[in-house]
Amino acid sequence: MFERHKARALACAALLALAALAHAPRAAAQTPEPPRRPHGPVAGPVIKLPPGAGAADERTQAQSARDDEPARPAWSPQRWEYCVIKGFKYHQKGFSISSPTHVPAAYVRYFPSGTEEIEGANEDEALANAFAKLGEDGWELTGVRTDLSLSDGNGASTAVYFFKRPRKPE
Repeated sequence: MFERHKARALACAALLALAALAHAPRAAAQTPEPPRRPHGPVAGPVIKLPPGAGAADERTQAQSARDDEPARPAWSPQRWEYCVIKGFKYHQKGFSISSPTHVPAAYVRYFPSGTEEIEGANEDEALANAFAKLGEDGWELTGVRTDLSLSDGNGASTAVYFFKRPRKPE
């Protein structure tokens, strides 16, 4: 019985191969396709303006505008400068009982060098003041890294905020 199924499968495979060959395109018998006509929004007739209809004048004005511009250097990649808000520092603001003794300040580090501390009534306000100042100065938030440290069942998390802005031309 196995031999009969095997013979039937071989016969079917041979018939499929013959059918594929019968429908295969023949290189000699193919006729070349006629050239395709363009279609779409630009396929309409070409409109040529007569001389003196403004086309030459516009070209002259555009060319003279280009001649007045200083030569631009070849394309160069965008350069960036970076800064990061990394933690808080606490400043002592007096010794009286009525005033708070420690005021938080968001610690901003500019790369490659430079730092700034932006104060607030609490850590959230210091962070908000730092975000507002950096936004006014053209900085864009590009990433946040959250670190989680666990010790003896207690956890603490800290966040680091990364900013960038286009470097000013020198």
